[in-house]
Amino acid sequence: MKDKKHSAVKKRNKTSIFIHLFFILFGVLCIVPFMIVVSASLSSETDLAINGFSVLPSKVDFTAFKYLFKNPETIVNAYMVTIFITVVGTFLAVLFMAMAAYCLARSSFRYKGILTFFIFFPTLFSGGMVPSYIINTQYLHLTDSLAALILPSLINVFHIIMLRTFFKQLPEALYEAAVIDGASEYHIFFRIVLPLSKPVLATVAFLNALAKWNEWYNAMLYIRDDRLVPLQYMLQRMMMNLRALLDAMQNVPSSVNIQDLPGENLRMAMLVVAIGPMLLVFPFFQKYFTRGMTVGAVKG
Repeated sequence: MKDKKHSAVKKRNKTSIFIHLFFILFGVLCIVPFMIVVSASLSSETDLAINGFSVLPSKVDFTAFKYLFKNPETIVNAYMVTIFITVVGTFLAVLFMAMAAYCLARSSFRYKGILTFFIFFPTLFSGGMVPSYIINTQYLHLTDSLAALILPSLINVFHIIMLRTFFKQLPEALYEAAVIDGASEYHIFFRIVLPLSKPVLATVAFLNALAKWNEWYNAMLYIRDDRLVPLQYMLQRMMMNLRALLDAMQNVPSSVNIQDLPGENLRMAMLVVAIGPMLLVFPFFQKYFTRGMTVGAVKG
């Protein structure tokens, strides 16, 4: 009997070691590309052309970051715009989607079927870019406003499904007891449902924050004022301007060596500047993220 237990424990330990080694290897494979990006951003364009990409730079060079922060007020302003639309847009998105999901999750809601059809039917097709552009510019007058970076992408139907599924898993007795105690629907939603739904709320908030942080498409369509340009679109414009400059210098004789100008290293520096803050934010959501993704998607 003892031999069988010892054999089972030994087998379990071998399995555990294999699993740990697998995830350690997987973690290394995830970290190495990021290290290569950072290394390339700290290398000169000439070193990248000669030595290629590596985990550690052969010689540290800040040319790409100097070019990127040549006008620091531009970067700071773009950061402030991006932080504002990320914080405000995420808060409003989670609030409105949670309200809609709460209505869909309540069995006593009379118009649940109509609201479900109204929310899910437009996901079967798209009205197109031209109608949405006309509505946002000619009727809602969102041009050159921060609302243009928040409102068009405020609601995500998939996130409403996640929230509704999580809310439906809460015991119905909670709602009944709250109603018996005289609580209103607002009290039930804000004081009971939301505090019990932190995992799925954190998951939806992180996904929306990530989308808002990477916002550039709506900025390209609706923003003309440089003071309202978010970080991602500003970095894209800088890269396009540099590419146009390099193309022009190839056709016109110049005393400046093209290889000394930032290229691939500038792209890597942009990646570091763009994803750095989100890497710092993710650990605060990590403990809720996995649970929210799994629990919120168990039932349909």
